[in-house]
Amino acid sequence: MISKEGQFIFIHNFKTGGTSIEKKLGHFEELARDVQDHRTLRDIELLTRRDKHLRTAAYCLKKGKFGKIAGHLQQAIHPPLTRHEYDTFYKFTFVRNSWARIYSWYANVMKDDIHKRKNKIQSNELSFEAFLKHHINHETFSQLHFITDCHGEVPMDFIGRFERLQADFDIVCKELGVEDSTLPKLLVRKYNHYTDGYTDTTKDLVYQLYKKEIDYFGFEFGE
Repeated sequence: MISKEGQFIFIHNFKTGGTSIEKKLGHFEELARDVQDHRTLRDIELLTRRDKHLRTAAYCLKKGKFGKIAGHLQQAIHPPLTRHEYDTFYKFTFVRNSWARIYSWYANVMKDDIHKRKNKIQSNELSFEAFLKHHINHETFSQLHFITDCHGEVPMDFIGRFERLQADFDIVCKELGVEDSTLPKLLVRKYNHYTDGYTDTTKDLVYQLYKKEIDYFGFEFGE
């Protein structure tokens, strides 16, 4: 999410309370499927690259995709985000314990037929272990993937924790000058504690999949 008025960039990791944050900060009026902005920091940084849009326009010309050329040329002339804006806007995100986040996503997928079709899941009884082995995709990429820039750095001004969502969002709002920081409760579902869904095997699978972010953020199983 980019707000030129608020001069901030919010990177929305899946299953970290980001939908409530986007609603609070005015990204959408009414909640609907796919209304959230899940662009990575690299995606947003590339908006500042005139050369990228020129190369894409040339590629479209070569492939005969003439309808797309004008849009890329327009963005090359007037980038949707300038480099100065990208460098100076307040960048923040929220992260969540890796074991909790991926189990929450699994539970969400298994209750949603559209998500199941998108993830090519045909069985209503797919085990968590099978999900981890065969259905890792964009939504389940590492949280570090979403907040790493084109140079391999993590230039975030603030990284909040889902586990203390409101308290950390209060800090963000103070920085942004937002007086009422109370978050709406959107897409909140009640499940048993995530540890109940784990075996030693799935616990280790998640560690192997997300070792880098687990070590980077200091996540521990059971917290």
